[in-house]
Amino acid sequence: MFSLSRTSPRVGQVTRPSRPMKNWFKFSLLAFLLVTVGQPLASGQTMGKDMHPASLRGPVLPLDSVLQRVERRNPAVQQYAYQAQAKEAAVAGYNSWEAPKVSAGLWMTPYNQRKARELSGMNGGAGSNQLQGQAIVSVEQMIPNPAKQRARREYLSSQSASVLADRQYRVVQLRAQAKTLYVEQAVLTQKLAVLDENEELLRFLIKLAEARYPYNQATLPSIYDAKARLEMHLNDHRQASALAAQNLIALNTLMNRPRGEAFAVDTAVLTTQTLAPTPVDTAALASRRSDVRSLDRALTTVRLSQNLEASRRLPDFGVQFDHMPFLGTGANQFTLMGSVSLPLVPWAAREYKANTAALGLEAQALRKQREDVLNEAAGRLASLQTDLALRRDQTRAFERRILPALRKSYQATMLAYEQNTGQLFQVLEAWTTLKRTRLEYLDNLQQQLTQQIAYEKELEQ
Repeated sequence: MFSLSRTSPRVGQVTRPSRPMKNWFKFSLLAFLLVTVGQPLASGQTMGKDMHPASLRGPVLPLDSVLQRVERRNPAVQQYAYQAQAKEAAVAGYNSWEAPKVSAGLWMTPYNQRKARELSGMNGGAGSNQLQGQAIVSVEQMIPNPAKQRARREYLSSQSASVLADRQYRVVQLRAQAKTLYVEQAVLTQKLAVLDENEELLRFLIKLAEARYPYNQATLPSIYDAKARLEMHLNDHRQASALAAQNLIALNTLMNRPRGEAFAVDTAVLTTQTLAPTPVDTAALASRRSDVRSLDRALTTVRLSQNLEASRRLPDFGVQFDHMPFLGTGANQFTLMGSVSLPLVPWAAREYKANTAALGLEAQALRKQREDVLNEAAGRLASLQTDLALRRDQTRAFERRILPALRKSYQATMLAYEQNTGQLFQVLEAWTTLKRTRLEYLDNLQQQLTQQIAYEKELEQ
């Protein structure tokens, strides 16, 4: 804290700062200007440990390592591998047969066996075979049509390919999400560096103004204004630190790591040259996108399902063997029969014909969905190309014209304040404008890189 009282001068005496004090002001300002108001922090430059929040400390984890861990460890990706294995395991049962039927009982046996024996005795034993009846053991087996089995095998095999295509689409989405969070974390690292630098400068200005106040070289409202700006600045720092902590949790969640495990990002990603957007035709776009490939696999599955339904018009076969020993005396008998189903009769053909027609309409819907996906993707790419060109021009304007001009304006204001030709509020306004513009530049750079990631996601680069 500083005292608000000034030393009362003698009557007729003009109070002026001593030359050593004035030289100290000049030396302090010039030295601090050279240290803190030079070029902006280069990408990848590290700050002091005490100037970083806990969420930005730890070993540097490159973007490639993050993406590899997301693809390898994320449960949302792993589930597709098990689903594909499940579909492949189901193929092994394509050639199964129906379970055989075994039955046993009595065949043409009279209710009253005593009367049957009496009748048999009256006939002198002739015809006793028919009168006393028979036992029967029957075995029946249905034999599936081989064409139906082949159609079922092709249908089941196509499902695993569809799951793998869905997996690739999910990987693309997760990679884009991880890239976006990583870039945002790198921008927050640079923002915190800018805020730390400006906080140090503002604290120095407050101390300098407090030292100059007793010599009528600073006003009390300006000092209070500077302190209020410092608190607002600290709020910005707290907000950026909180966002950095949230991004760290989100990245660790994507990598399936402990949520609080700290690591630092490589800010060199902010200097990566963005690719120039080039026009892409529909055919090239369809060959790149995994969601289109997934729809193609779904179309194949629907077509094979349609073939499977159509194969139901083919007949199935059956064989039945009956063994019939007599309850009395006589030779044992058997029956051997073959059977064939008739699925072409009208009352049996209604179901598979309706299912085949429904699957044909579903295939048409998937084709239209494919067209819609390509149409929307082409529209998004065209919009992203326009926005990327705008962001690139804005970033170039910040780097080449806006920031250098504001930095020179701030330096000139500081020199004027040092020479007692400027006021502290002018320095504060110039400081605030430069700080906000540097943060706005980083926001624009983040938007440019985010749009570049969205563009690459559409092309799956």
